[in-house]
Amino acid sequence: MSVAVLPQPPAPPCGVRDVGEVVADAAACLAQADPVAVESLVDEALGEAVAGLARLESQAAALRWTLSAEAHRRQVAEQTAETGTDAWLARWTASTREQMAGGLRIAQLLEEKYNATRAAFAAGQLRMDQVRVIVNAAEQAPAEATAAQVTEAEEWLVARATGAGTRSGRALDAKRLRRAARRMFASIDRELADRHEAILLCRETRTAEAETFLALHDNGDGSYSGRFRIPELHGHLLSQALDRLTAPRRLSRDKAGRPVVDVAAPGGDWGSNIYDTWGAALCELIEHLPTRELGGTACEVIVTLQLDALLTGLGVAGLDTGIAITAGEARRMACGAGLIPAVLDGQSKPLDLGRSRRLHSRAQRRALSLLHESCAVAGCRRPFAWCEIHHQRLSWSRGGPTDLDNGLPLCGHHHRRAHDTRFDLRRRPDGEWAFHRRT
Repeated sequence: MSVAVLPQPPAPPCGVRDVGEVVADAAACLAQADPVAVESLVDEALGEAVAGLARLESQAAALRWTLSAEAHRRQVAEQTAETGTDAWLARWTASTREQMAGGLRIAQLLEEKYNATRAAFAAGQLRMDQVRVIVNAAEQAPAEATAAQVTEAEEWLVARATGAGTRSGRALDAKRLRRAARRMFASIDRELADRHEAILLCRETRTAEAETFLALHDNGDGSYSGRFRIPELHGHLLSQALDRLTAPRRLSRDKAGRPVVDVAAPGGDWGSNIYDTWGAALCELIEHLPTRELGGTACEVIVTLQLDALLTGLGVAGLDTGIAITAGEARRMACGAGLIPAVLDGQSKPLDLGRSRRLHSRAQRRALSLLHESCAVAGCRRPFAWCEIHHQRLSWSRGGPTDLDNGLPLCGHHHRRAHDTRFDLRRRPDGEWAFHRRT
């Protein structure tokens, strides 16, 4: 009987260790870190440690993706009767199959095509979201692009992602990298770059349109909350509109160029952050939605309130949509919104129904626009078209006339402050208007 000696696997090169041993040692080293000792780190050392861990996370993720691609190549899922490698990975990582499927696709593409990305990822120079951007952009290259051109474009994008290809030396995050990826073929072939950009934008637009949604929830406490997702174009348009509406600033200048401090602007002692300010701007934007073209909006409703509430601004007004607002809010909206007031006496009998007497006519608005290019408050640059005509000298609720002498254009923000008991709107000697805090 003869005994056959099986060939031994080749010995690993000097310095190369088994993957399992390296992973175990790395886990043991991290376990030795003393969480209490971080308090003694200086700021620079703290930042270096965070950056080092980010690189380490990328290296670990790159190695895990390499192992995932190898598991798929061996078809290990068949040995355990699982439905796919993604399911096999989900079991080992306590993750979802969908997450593993996306990572497995990227891992296979890195092994097959994108050497520059794989090398930078394994070295800890790229983050997972950056890798996804590069691979997805390269995968959508035009059909006429050669393999060499795709490789060159990939290397250019990797350089941008790591900072090696930027003038400042700063790496591009995934968001900015995605924009740069649209022109990744620009240095190779401009026509190819144009076609590639069109492909990416079309697919992004279709995806964004399919994923667009708005969810609103009545909290039952006088407020609504919600979430939404809209295409990039509409997001930019909305951001620009809200940016313009978040003016006036606390520090601005009047028509003569003198500095103006607006005590009524958000951010003071009754302050707000940028999200509060944007929320107020969104409310103003909604209130200025067109009513004629849309056949009516939520603002074109009948509001019912008692005469005492109308005169004092205290109390509650009811809308015909079934919700209630404060009487002060009803008084403010009555100056310009599509709101029809129904004033009742103590016996709930209508005293007045209509809006012809309270709203300034189109001719009156045009006349006021010749006197005011923007909001009448000093330093405010919101355009006249966004302004509501406030009954300044004598309020409409007290019988003030709807004429030019009693009209003052105010933006939505300053109109609210004009009806706010904490502020007093006065005319300055130079003819401009400014708020003063009441004491």
